[in-house]
Amino acid sequence: MTRRYEEFDSLRGLAALIVLIGHYLMVYPSYANYQYGSNSPNMVFLFKESPLRLIFSSGNESVILFFVLSGFVLYVSINRTKFDYSTYLVKRIFRIYIPYLVAISTAILAKTLLSDNELPVISTWFDKSWRTLDSPNLFLQHLLFIGQYNTDAYNNVIWSLVHEMRISLIFPVLIFLFIRKKLIHSLFWLVGLSLLTTMILYVHGSGISITSILLSLHYCTLFLMGAILAKYRDKLFPFAWKMKKAVKIILFIVAIICFMYEGMIGQVDFLNNYIFRDYVVSFGVCIFITISVSSQKISSLLRSKLLTFLGEISYSLYLYHLISLFSFMYLFYDKLPILLILLCSFIFSILLSSVAYLFIEKPSMKLGSYLTKRKRIDDVERTIELNRKIG
Repeated sequence: MTRRYEEFDSLRGLAALIVLIGHYLMVYPSYANYQYGSNSPNMVFLFKESPLRLIFSSGNESVILFFVLSGFVLYVSINRTKFDYSTYLVKRIFRIYIPYLVAISTAILAKTLLSDNELPVISTWFDKSWRTLDSPNLFLQHLLFIGQYNTDAYNNVIWSLVHEMRISLIFPVLIFLFIRKKLIHSLFWLVGLSLLTTMILYVHGSGISITSILLSLHYCTLFLMGAILAKYRDKLFPFAWKMKKAVKIILFIVAIICFMYEGMIGQVDFLNNYIFRDYVVSFGVCIFITISVSSQKISSLLRSKLLTFLGEISYSLYLYHLISLFSFMYLFYDKLPILLILLCSFIFSILLSSVAYLFIEKPSMKLGSYLTKRKRIDDVERTIELNRKIG
């Protein structure tokens, strides 16, 4: 039986929390409009270019962690038993799309009810959302989910889910093509694909939309990094477990440095392009994943009740925290201090995510499992009936 890594759920939970923190700080113009090398307030500088960045400004890096972890988990799932694509597809739809559909409907409803309240300019980031005119075409694009469209309109975190779903649909094929029997061959094909996608993105320049299919091709390489890690986990994780404590500490520090790469190389444009940055962060994520299950102290911490709970609600927290933030800002901007609004929104986000996990996300996953189990039973019954007729 394949082990379930509870540590990975907690890593997702921490990543979702980091995304939330970064988004909440984006309501402050000095944070949202920060430029490396500028004369920004000291606190913003610390959040962006000191070790505090790990907690307060690592939202994009956290999304990279989601992608690498998804590659790991999907590889394990696809190789666990006799693979059936229709079963896999149903489970992915009920895992990702159904909770998304409820969340985006909630966001549209909240925007419709609350955005009529007049707000001054908050920040350039904040003003991208809930200001777009509604249209049937925009609704349809959000319903179809995996196209190229304005994901900032109602809930701007969904851009990453668009890529997640697209890649999930073709990931079994990617595994077949790029994950080979020997590690050296897998790495060869991964590097080749990385170079190809890098050249494509370089040719198209900076005008690529955040939901571009070309970006999905780039993110495929991050999923495949997770898949390679999963393929060799039975050798890698025990090896890492036996490493000396000092080596594990050094690796952990290296992972943190990789995760904070943008803040450290912020003023060097050539080194701070998003493509190279994604690969550096992904390397750090692979170390985090390995250390999380090969260090007894870190593993125990990640399996604590608080972090396990955070891991359980991580997807819902990712889906609903901006809906909570925008709702509270529109309701209370001229009535309460912003800091108090953020605190109330944070508490409500945790409560709303817990409810969404219990009554939407969890039942959706169970329904997906039930439908695929029912399909397997029907397939077996048809096979038995066919054998009887032949006999």
